[in-house]
Amino acid sequence: MKLINTFAPLALTCCVALPLVLAGCTKKQEQPAQEEEVIPDVQVELPPSPNFEEAKAPLQYEDDADKPFSIFGLRKDIDENLKKGEAGETTIVKGWVQEIYVPPECPEGELCPPGKQPHFWITDSADSKGKKRAMMVVNYYFPIPEWDTDTQKLWEEEPLVVIEVGKEYTIKGKFKRFSDTGFAHDNGLLEFHSYKAKDEETGEVKWVAPPNSDWHPKMIAMTEEQNREMQERMQKEAEALKKKKEGG
Repeated sequence: MKLINTFAPLALTCCVALPLVLAGCTKKQEQPAQEEEVIPDVQVELPPSPNFEEAKAPLQYEDDADKPFSIFGLRKDIDENLKKGEAGETTIVKGWVQEIYVPPECPEGELCPPGKQPHFWITDSADSKGKKRAMMVVNYYFPIPEWDTDTQKLWEEEPLVVIEVGKEYTIKGKFKRFSDTGFAHDNGLLEFHSYKAKDEETGEVKWVAPPNSDWHPKMIAMTEEQNREMQERMQKEAEALKKKKEGG
């Protein structure tokens, strides 16, 4: 009986495959060369740095005889200047009127909250926008009720304080953080005292205070006269009382 070697082809196959396996173990497979990554030359355009000098004005306007402060100059040493204003000292500021407060209209027949006290905003340049560097000016106008004819007659010949948007003014006032009429601002506001205005008849430039204000020269004179009369009356009453005691 003839035996057939069935393992011969298998052995031959193993013999042939074995070198291939060994070759794979002994020789490293070559890796494809990696191309170097090229970073594109991107041009980044950043916005220009803000020019903070544009926001600055002279500390004071030396070409003016009164040497008024700019808003920037007044706020540069804010703590010291606020102390002066709170102590009642006035200062002179020059600025452009940016905006004037106008109370909202109340529809007829409706109840509306009262408007704010008159005030306006000034800036260091005529084209300045927004309120970031603007300064509030308050107490420049004291309205007189229509029914108070006596008070209206008292002030009818006195010039009013007339403010227009877009015009430059030289203003005297108290630099404060809190006004006597309830306004407040962290960077300080100006309580209006008077402003430089030209007399239409004489052409003379003088300081004009708002009529019906406690610091108007006419009001000060009236107050001083009332105080003088009161002192005289008190003195007469004291002398009469003295004579009465001496005679009694």
